Amino acid sequence: MPYGEGRRDHQEHCRASAPRDGPVLRQHAGGDIHRSRKNDRPSHRPSPHRGHGHSLPVRSLWSRQVTTIVHQLSLGGNRMRRMLQQVKWSLVRGDINLSMGGLDGPDEQRVLERAAAQLRKDVLVKVRLTVARMRLEQPATIEVPWRGCSRPLQPAQQVLGVDPLQLVGTVSEIAKACRGLPRHQMVALGNPGTGKTILAVRLVHDMADHPEPGDPVPVLMSLSSWRPAVPMREWILRQIRQASPHLTDHQRFGTDAAADLFDACRVMPVLDGLDELPDQLHSDAVRAIDAAIHRGCWLLVTCRATEYETAHETGAHLTRAAVVELDEVKAELAIGYLEQAKVASDSRWAPVFEAMRRDPDCALSRTLTSPLMLYLAQTAYDANSTDPGELLSQEAYPSREAIEDGLLKRYLPAVYTKDPPSRYPAELAMRYLGLIARQMRRDRTVDFAWWQINARITGPLVGLMYGAVWGALLYALFGPAIGVVTGLFTAAMSFAAHQFVRADLKQVFVPKEGVHGPGHLARHYARVGAASALLAGAVTGVSVGLWLSDALGADLPLSAFYGAVVGVLSGCAVMLGSASGSYEISRCWFWLTGRLPRKPLLFLDEARELGVLRQTGAVHQFRHERLLSQLGGDTAQDPGRSVYGKWAAKWLRWRPVLPAFASLAQVGASLFALLFIAAALSNGMRLELTYRSGDRPAPVLASPGCPAGVGCRPPTIWMWKVPLGSTRHTDWMPTLSRQSPFTGWGGFFKASGCEGGRVQVTLTLAGEPPARFTLGNDSEVGPGIDLDRPASPGSRPSSLTLRRLDDRPCSLRVEWESPSLVVDGLQIARDRLGIALSPTGEGNSSAPSTAGTTATADSDSTPVRVVLPTAGSEGPPSCPEDRFPPPCRPGPSAR
Repeated sequence: MPYGEGRRDHQEHCRASAPRDGPVLRQHAGGDIHRSRKNDRPSHRPSPHRGHGHSLPVRSLWSRQVTTIVHQLSLGGNRMRRMLQQVKWSLVRGDINLSMGGLDGPDEQRVLERAAAQLRKDVLVKVRLTVARMRLEQPATIEVPWRGCSRPLQPAQQVLGVDPLQLVGTVSEIAKACRGLPRHQMVALGNPGTGKTILAVRLVHDMADHPEPGDPVPVLMSLSSWRPAVPMREWILRQIRQASPHLTDHQRFGTDAAADLFDACRVMPVLDGLDELPDQLHSDAVRAIDAAIHRGCWLLVTCRATEYETAHETGAHLTRAAVVELDEVKAELAIGYLEQAKVASDSRWAPVFEAMRRDPDCALSRTLTSPLMLYLAQTAYDANSTDPGELLSQEAYPSREAIEDGLLKRYLPAVYTKDPPSRYPAELAMRYLGLIARQMRRDRTVDFAWWQINARITGPLVGLMYGAVWGALLYALFGPAIGVVTGLFTAAMSFAAHQFVRADLKQVFVPKEGVHGPGHLARHYARVGAASALLAGAVTGVSVGLWLSDALGADLPLSAFYGAVVGVLSGCAVMLGSASGSYEISRCWFWLTGRLPRKPLLFLDEARELGVLRQTGAVHQFRHERLLSQLGGDTAQDPGRSVYGKWAAKWLRWRPVLPAFASLAQVGASLFALLFIAAALSNGMRLELTYRSGDRPAPVLASPGCPAGVGCRPPTIWMWKVPLGSTRHTDWMPTLSRQSPFTGWGGFFKASGCEGGRVQVTLTLAGEPPARFTLGNDSEVGPGIDLDRPASPGSRPSSLTLRRLDDRPCSLRVEWESPSLVVDGLQIARDRLGIALSPTGEGNSSAPSTAGTTATADSDSTPVRVVLPTAGSEGPPSCPEDRFPPPCRPGPSAR
């Protein structure tokens, strides 16, 4: 369709969709508003340059204005603001009339022309820099040939209006070819390194620098940044606005100049790099492009041939675009380019030209079929002191690969040039890319993702953070020995967990079919890391605070303070161990040591724009694999891994929490270690008893009960025989003196050997009320006999009294296994934190101190832990209603 017909159709569509339920403001086609000098009232006077319109009386005119404003306010504030801006600046320019209708065609055309001119100007400035950076005109463009694609990818000839197989030309003729197509839409295919980007840049440069009547403004757009979440039309409009920020000036170009230009087919999208999208998006992108570029609009898309053919097999193709394919540079074309580049009197290339003409299939001729290699050869041997004839040496360059390796060494200095200036000098760029290549070789991947940026300092720093948090906490609770050991253990375990997750690249969960770009994923995992840190910090802080309050009896301010400190520091450790935290640590470390720029993602973007890297979804790849090998300093190993973390299929349902799994596991392990140590201290600190006087018990040899091959100490067992009507009494002393309160007796009590026999057991600690219970034949009590309140510390004797209660004529055998006194191992933590507990319980709570009652263990009872009240008390000991931290424990009925 001719451009004018499409434009008229668009105007008719706009008029048909205009609201008809109220008057609107329009630019009158024939007159302007003028003010009379006599009475300074508006008067309508036809413009000498326009046709006459239908003028309105002043009162009617402003009445209609008020009605229009009220009507537009009812439709929404945004429409009202846009309308008033148009009216305001049109009044300033003096080209508006108030009457019935909408904007007139001539005025709208002037605005579009002004916007198109501005867009063309901005595009030309940028594309000239690109041409200079790629040295496409120094000395001349490499005339890469192209021809109509013979693959079964072409639309019907009736649709194209031309036989696509008859299309033929070179890079310099691509603009002319697009102008000659009836549909003005084209797809350019080619293998890697054949010059697809050169073709796209050349088209934009030629059409922007030398436009012909009817030409739209070409805008170069990289398709690698498109994602299905953004409609293709909206994405194209964003690219237009980025190409020309001036179009956002509503005063000059209207409210949405980019949309106006695109809808009017005044913009030609030049979409480069369809193959750089993730594989699963190729078909979606083709369909979206075909739907967004309507009939009459111009278009160019570049893609690798294999990827476009794969998308075409799924039924996705551009229905109005002719398909052409780039060819290799023939030997004569290569010689012609090199002859233009050298000085007329320079004879250094003569042997090379003679060899290429003599054998067009030699290694050097096949190497120079690539536009990149041809450009590198011209650049590498530009100086008179060099000898291009060395490329013919069979010893130095025996194969095409050897020639390419030699030329690629000069690739990066040629790309990162000083004129036009690059953001990164060539020396720094090579250092940065070298680090990236080494990271890829270390991980054995062909792709590179931002989460692979990992400094060796990251793991030790994460482990040190975890170790410092928990080591400092246990140092504050239990002293330097336990604190240092716990800190070292926690640091080692956290470091091992971090390295395990990092080694398998499981810090992120990005499925290979993921469609988001690296910037989006970096921001996403920053949020994931922050959320994980907040969650882990909250759980840790609350857990520590509750444990201090419940187990140690700390008051609210103290437990809240320690809980908050541990929670905040644990959250920081989790953040450091997350994917985003590890990336930030590594990024800062490499920046400080000069091996990466401060913002690596910006560097990767520029490397992609310069053609060093290509982007596929969230990852980047080197366009030339041998360049990757050279930068790594060694031959690239066979890649056997992917940058995408591998998780078993059964874990995929937990996809949202997988990135935080390692951090949460580290926090859980740390909390478990704290509780384990506390439990070991509270239940495992026992003082063995030494015989002092009275009835000496007989030792019993017991089997160790250890697994085969494992040595262990058998338990100590003392035995008394209690005949009918007799009593046995033994005094004991603890083996060591502890400064912690006593909480009870440890071990098991068992009676046997006399059916129906019963014995009363009385345990007494010097200065404390006795505790009594009754044992029947074949019954057992244990493990341990707890006091209802802590006893004062010190070296205090204890005694055991056994008295027969039955009249059976047999002797009852009573055994005490592992005789000991249990001390409160958490008292050291209370002392270090300044938590004061009275000897009778927590705080100011008190317990009865009268004589205790007895507890009986019959012969048919099961072994239970007996907790005895003090002598003379009624029922279980009293404890605070809300909690009962040790040493205040409920009696048997409460349990």
